Amino acid sequence: MVVIKNLSAVLPLVLAQVLTANAHLSIWTPAMFGLDPTNINSDNASQPLQDYTFRQWWWHGNLDNPPVAGQSFALPANGKVDVMIASNKANTPLGRGFVDANPRVAPVPWLNENGWGNMHAPGRNDVAGSALAIAYKSDAKAVNPEDFVVFSVVHDSPARQLETFSIPNLPACPNNKCMCAWFWIHNSIGGSDQMYMTPFVCHVTGASNTHAIGKPRAPVKCDGNAAKCVKGAKNPMYWKNLERNNMFEADHFAPTYSTTYGYNEGAQNDMFDDSRI
Repeated sequence: MVVIKNLSAVLPLVLAQVLTANAHLSIWTPAMFGLDPTNINSDNASQPLQDYTFRQWWWHGNLDNPPVAGQSFALPANGKVDVMIASNKANTPLGRGFVDANPRVAPVPWLNENGWGNMHAPGRNDVAGSALAIAYKSDAKAVNPEDFVVFSVVHDSPARQLETFSIPNLPACPNNKCMCAWFWIHNSIGGSDQMYMTPFVCHVTGASNTHAIGKPRAPVKCDGNAAKCVKGAKNPMYWKNLERNNMFEADHFAPTYSTTYGYNEGAQNDMFDDSRI
């Protein structure tokens, strides 16, 4: 997890040569796969996934590029975590340290001069939501798309460089090690139809819950109608690739991490077996 102790001391977001294509985004943490440790200007993790084979898009193609041994992102049960979002590693403390002066605040005006607001969303209302998901397996190569369950959603993300996600009462990980991933699909109005996935190693701290997580299912478009929404644990949305999709919306009708697809704001407390109605 990236911790910024003194934001006022961090260099402002400058140097146009590293402010590339902010429309393409990833989270950044030492626990991520594909960190590309020798390149402080890396944007590999933020490249969109579309029209790829399963091997190309799954794990963002980085199954063989794990983090340094021992690196793991802590998820405090019933707590909150800060996640750094940027288009390029340079715009994080892992790279050149270029961090926005107010990373917890959405830019006003939205399309401001440093381009941070231009995230495949020409207007503030076009931001579609992003999600964190967990798979209770300690071996990344044993994880299948169906194993991931979404545990936290921020409906108006990505809109801030430092985003806060709420964590439900997650049970402990086997061997204190799970696999997690950040997912985002932007509204079609903002540009090409694409999905994003950034996998990382994670573990749960302060776990006390012994309730089993329900078997996750793909969501359906329900427009917030509880009678139509998939109840309980839900998978992330896999869309716009050549293989292993679980969403089949037509071009220019992107699915989103929102109530339109049954994802509530914040911790997904309906993910446990006994929470399904």
